[in-house]
Amino acid sequence: MTIPSPSVPVEFLPLGEDDLPRINELANLPEIAEHFETIPPVTMEATRTLWTYVQGGIASIWGIHLEGRVIGVAGFYGPPAGTRLSHSATFYLYAEPACWGRGIGTAAVSFLEKEARKRGYRRMECMVAGTNPRAVELYRRLGYDEEGVKRQAFLIDDRYADLILMGKVFPLRA
Repeated sequence: MTIPSPSVPVEFLPLGEDDLPRINELANLPEIAEHFETIPPVTMEATRTLWTYVQGGIASIWGIHLEGRVIGVAGFYGPPAGTRLSHSATFYLYAEPACWGRGIGTAAVSFLEKEARKRGYRRMECMVAGTNPRAVELYRRLGYDEEGVKRQAFLIDDRYADLILMGKVFPLRA
């Protein structure tokens, strides 16, 4: 499958501690926060907790940079090595709404898949709120299959939504 390039040049750079205020700002944009596990407002303390996971090697995270500024985040985490699940990484990403529809999500998933494969992962998965059809469609286009639905597992504004589990197994290399 050929993955198209984004319509704008983006870079994926490791996050620094000085990027945390911007990451927190993005996490609190209503269009992004609606699909977060953390109920808004996302505090700086919660953002710093994510940073401790990155520092501890629990999660890998990159800033999505466009024209010299952070416009989103892409990352993944996986179970510890030596477990029956350690071949599978769970990814997440978000970008500011003004950048949606420009191929950045496609580029981010492609980047994450390459990074995950370099680290020995054989599978990528994600969890998507059923209220986020743009993300579901993007992941389907990129070869992710719907593997299940956790009914009414996601709380948004005092109503429950389904959580869609999607995954992709990378082909073995010859």
